[in-house]
Amino acid sequence: MPTATLDGASIAYTEAGDGLPLVFCHEFAGSIESWEQQTGYFSRRYRAVAYNAKGYPPSGVPARWEEHTWDRQVRVLLELLDHLGAERAHICGLSMGAYTAVQFALERPERCIGVVAAGVGTGSADPAAFLRESEERAALLDADGMAGMEAYLSGATRIRFREKDSAGWERFAALFRAHSPQGSANTLRGFQGRRPSIYDREADLARLSVPLLVICGDEDDPCIEPSLFLKRVVPNCGLAVLPRTGHACNLEEPAAFNALVAEFLAQAEAGRWGPRPADSGDNWAATAR
Repeated sequence: MPTATLDGASIAYTEAGDGLPLVFCHEFAGSIESWEQQTGYFSRRYRAVAYNAKGYPPSGVPARWEEHTWDRQVRVLLELLDHLGAERAHICGLSMGAYTAVQFALERPERCIGVVAAGVGTGSADPAAFLRESEERAALLDADGMAGMEAYLSGATRIRFREKDSAGWERFAALFRAHSPQGSANTLRGFQGRRPSIYDREADLARLSVPLLVICGDEDDPCIEPSLFLKRVVPNCGLAVLPRTGHACNLEEPAAFNALVAEFLAQAEAGRWGPRPADSGDNWAATAR
């Protein structure tokens, strides 16, 4: 697996296929392997790249949580594109990776062809409570290693995955249990707990011109309102909701997820993923007369 030194850390990545770059950013509980059903599919038409964020071996695990903050992870993504020689790319992220993708689009819109944000916005409603929860989970990791996070695997937003696809869930769980406790704790303290609410950037999001697709499972309760918020605020945003689906929607419903993303990528590349037409409106009153 190739590596590159990005923002002072060794970052492991995979790539397959040729064409426009399509970069996948994983969630807190995920890794490169979380995207296998996407990288295999999209490498038929794209240069599909997935990478492990800081704190996720075989990427480096910096000792200080300050090295794992959201802005440092955005910098890793920027430097990865530079390393790949990719002037512009599609960016697809889930959860933590979706937050990274949206913030990257705000910071460097000229580097984005289109952005997919799936399962985005957990903790946005009450950042102070989310920080406390993240600190508590980090303390469990400090004390008990990954075993301290066992309950996380069967939380309300994960349980449907286990019901639908027990083998897929078991692999997800095994990969999660193999994570670095220190890297996961640092990510909770630096990225998860201290990232600003997505609502805080409403004015910037309202000016974002990058095509954006938001995907949310209808049982991913913490992400439903942030997903609706992005749809209302971002002019070039489309929203897809997957029924009876929790947080890891790309793993729970890979066929539906891939179909949605493929259609979005094609429309974004063709310049057909724009804002609602200026002359649109509710003409019911006029037509009813």
